[in-house]
Amino acid sequence: MNIIELKPVGKVILNENTPERATRVEHYLIPYYQRGYRWDEENVSALLDDIYAFMLSDEKKYCLQPIVVVPKVDDVGHRIWEVIDGQQRLTTLFIIFKHLNKPKYEIIFEKREKSNDFLASLNEDNYNHDNPDFHFMSKAYKVVKEWFDVKTRNDIGFIDDFNSTLTKRVEIIWYQIEELNNLTNEDEIEKNKIDIFNRLNIGKIPLTDAELIRALLLSKIKYGLSEREGILRQTEMSAEWHRMEQELRNKQFWMFFNNTPLEETASTVEFIFKLIAINSTKKYSTYLWFEKEIKSDDPLLEKENAEKLWIITKEYFSKLKYWFNDSSLYHHLGFKFLFENNALKSVKSCIDNSGGNKSAFRKWAKDEVIEKMKGIDLDTINYEKNKSQLKQVFVLHNILSVINNNSHSRFSFDQYKEEENNGGWSIEHIHAQQSKEMKEEKAIKRWLLDTYESVRYIKDTDFEENEIDSEVSLSVEKLIIQLYEMSQLEKIDFVAFNELKNKVTEKFDSKSTHVLDNLALLSTKQNSSLNNAIFALKRRKIIQFDKDHLFIPPATKNVFLKYYSTNDLQPFYWSKEDKANYLADIKGKLNPYLTIKAV
Repeated sequence: MNIIELKPVGKVILNENTPERATRVEHYLIPYYQRGYRWDEENVSALLDDIYAFMLSDEKKYCLQPIVVVPKVDDVGHRIWEVIDGQQRLTTLFIIFKHLNKPKYEIIFEKREKSNDFLASLNEDNYNHDNPDFHFMSKAYKVVKEWFDVKTRNDIGFIDDFNSTLTKRVEIIWYQIEELNNLTNEDEIEKNKIDIFNRLNIGKIPLTDAELIRALLLSKIKYGLSEREGILRQTEMSAEWHRMEQELRNKQFWMFFNNTPLEETASTVEFIFKLIAINSTKKYSTYLWFEKEIKSDDPLLEKENAEKLWIITKEYFSKLKYWFNDSSLYHHLGFKFLFENNALKSVKSCIDNSGGNKSAFRKWAKDEVIEKMKGIDLDTINYEKNKSQLKQVFVLHNILSVINNNSHSRFSFDQYKEEENNGGWSIEHIHAQQSKEMKEEKAIKRWLLDTYESVRYIKDTDFEENEIDSEVSLSVEKLIIQLYEMSQLEKIDFVAFNELKNKVTEKFDSKSTHVLDNLALLSTKQNSSLNNAIFALKRRKIIQFDKDHLFIPPATKNVFLKYYSTNDLQPFYWSKEDKANYLADIKGKLNPYLTIKAV
């Protein structure tokens, strides 16, 4: 099984297991399939500056990114390390030690003897740019020299302090691959090494905190067991890991508590590790926390620590799964997570409050929603002044509409967040606001044809007396004829069109208002496609969106399907009765969650 541990840089140069050689230091082989040294001035300067900042800090340890190595034997039987990942860091550290004239390891470039010779003799007098390796090594050495020239100008002890810090207090994550030991075919071994290199460097499977922690746990839990028992225990843990990873990759499950799309997530289990080790956001900080919690001089205690952390990992996963499967918790916590920016802190606060009985935790989850809705007044909330609060109102109304409609139905947080990440959500006026004049001929003809198709079968007798406060005396039938006739014209008169559009809008839509009974939640993209549309056309488009399997919030769909109507069955305008029933539904469902109760 692979070995993972923290090694001080000094131990990367020389340690108790370093083979006896003429010059007793570790040897690192850079294999032929890797490109050469390519760090530029910024990379080298950043490494030096980071180490210097650490020297000035109160921190005890500083950790460099991992190096991945495979043990190998050289021509005379001495162990060397084949570097699968980490060539750039190792070569840069070598150049630093070379400039400082301090002990260092050996680097061997396979099939690149000129690079070996150049690196060995590199100094400020023999910079060379004849090939890429020489060029980048020369630039790196120049950066190192100039950096230390500045630092040592007034401090004769700086080099010794820096070297002591780098070799004793700066550590590297050492990832030693042992899985190839069971292979005997040289071609197969070589193929596997290249595959590992590609996975790490092409980005298919990056070496994440999760992969490092997995290797750490697996390397510790086998202590004290026979070889067969150790393999069985590692296999069991790997199977548990795989099951959690697969279940968390269910998009509905993942997006219930998280806002990061699955396709941007290398490991879902890493989220649980971060929950356990909430500390900082620095790369590999989660791994370092686990390494610190496990580390002990007693291997048996290390095994116990690793087992405890794995048990906590499974417990956290079980909590997430229980919340996902429980309708009340799923919807209340899902609402909470939607309106909090830090998913880790949000989920951790839920875990910290879930220690009591299930009923108490369900009440706590509902109280969290009440807290989010605190201060919202449904009787005064307004489109122009309270858009963020309106969004909360409509999201909660949609969630509660799902719960009340069917105990087995679930609000689709994954689809909601997918739209949130792909343009966002907006508040749609059910009856359109006073729209700007249209001047683009193609858009005008589209509006004319779409509107005509939406209202062509409506008659004057379909309108209830005094239902719409319209000042347009023109009959519906005549407006429909004008829509059709204008849509057939080769050239549109913009003034005449906008006059007709205003008449149609005024005839079919009551005066637009910015309050609850005339608003609904819709994705920004869908909302933009409904601009200038009367209710009948919006309804037609919403139905088409639904047929195309686009996500329409359930309460918004209810609005345009006239779900809130009782006696009023006409489909072509948003009636006073519709408004009253819709508003009553919102108030009735949300009142239990409001501190200011709607009348």
